[in-house]
Amino acid sequence: MKSNPNQSHQLLHASLALLCLALLTVGIWSTVLLVLTTKINLALILVLGGGWVVLGCTIFGIVILWRLIQRPQQVVLAVHRLRWLLGIITVSIATTSLTFAYIWAKSGDAPGLIFIGLFLSAMPFACWVLVSVWQTTLTSPK
Repeated sequence: MKSNPNQSHQLLHASLALLCLALLTVGIWSTVLLVLTTKINLALILVLGGGWVVLGCTIFGIVILWRLIQRPQQVVLAVHRLRWLLGIITVSIATTSLTFAYIWAKSGDAPGLIFIGLFLSAMPFACWVLVSVWQTTLTSPK
């Protein structure tokens, strides 16, 4: 039984919309939880701000990928935008995770928590490098 391409696009569109809704729900839930259970200080504001920047960039990245599916001829522009988004996400996560790891390290296992913070900040950096290589491959002369 063949599937209708229009139906597949609608299913993909609904899946991406649900993913965005789930990400926003998690963002709102974690913001409320952190604000209600933690004393508000500069570190908390930095962590929440960084988290929302990452969440916004992730949702914008989903929109770019959706447009890439609809218009495959604009691949170079979409990859360029994804590269900049991943750069913003990398800086935000590095700032947020290392700040959070430092705050937690004051109260417990410092080396282990710092390594966790470094690992969290290295993941988006690796994705950024991959997209940079992808962009270079797409724009290099054949």
